[in-house]
Amino acid sequence: MRKFHMIGIGLIFGLSATVFLLFFFEQRVIESIIFFPIDPNIMIKEADTSLELLNEKDDDEYVINWEVSSNTGDPVYLRQDISLLFADGRLKAVLSDWKDNSSELTQYATYSGEDSSHYVALSFHHGEIHHKDESITSTHKMSKDQLYVIDSSFSSLQSFKNAKTKEQIEWKDVLDKVTEQQLEYAWEKAIDFFEIPVQNYDLYSLEEIIDLQEKGMPGMDITRSKEIVGRLWEGLYKEYFLGIKTAAGTTIPPIDSSLPLILISKDYSHLLVLFETREGESVKLIQNLRIE
Repeated sequence: MRKFHMIGIGLIFGLSATVFLLFFFEQRVIESIIFFPIDPNIMIKEADTSLELLNEKDDDEYVINWEVSSNTGDPVYLRQDISLLFADGRLKAVLSDWKDNSSELTQYATYSGEDSSHYVALSFHHGEIHHKDESITSTHKMSKDQLYVIDSSFSSLQSFKNAKTKEQIEWKDVLDKVTEQQLEYAWEKAIDFFEIPVQNYDLYSLEEIIDLQEKGMPGMDITRSKEIVGRLWEGLYKEYFLGIKTAAGTTIPPIDSSLPLILISKDYSHLLVLFETREGESVKLIQNLRIE
């Protein structure tokens, strides 16, 4: 078994005019995350993802509050944030919001869970900037949060982000090990199925990509790293977030698929995204990284 380096582990249409408007709206949402050259002057100044356990439990379920927010300072042509919520390495829910001519976005949601789990929310904050000379640039940033929820018959419901007590450390070790084993199995299966020469790639979990954003990927400057991240999320949005295309040609929801593994070719010509669907099918996405 290879060891992977990981950080923690329908619209109803009415009149013809309405049809056009709703169709346009749907298309704009689908195409809203598009990578353009990085803007040197406009940045996502604030980006935050937060998970908190609400102090309540009903019918053996607890509730997690999930919040995602970001701000560019000045309004830009298009703002969009998406967020992925994983539990023990499997996608459980998604969030998305967008606005035209806006600087900030804030989203709230709750998720009901049961049993002890390690939750990780990974978010991509994106801005599309249109200039007077008709050129288009973009800006983006990532954020994340994690939460361990302990729901055991031997103790009261509790949560923590960083283990401090002996009990929390023991629970963290157990949950991390379970998640790591499940993800390594899914990733190893995909690598073998597609016969990928891993020696030609640098391997990162999607969570680890977020942790590398401030210092850049090894051997790359910050600008090039941001370009790769922007192209990565453009592909993830279209081929993962909005639905997964199976080998049979059908499109299925991404819920219960595994956390993606990112393989960046050592010549930086392309990247691969590997994950497993809820039915156990291995999926490979390819993203071109060459600057045209």
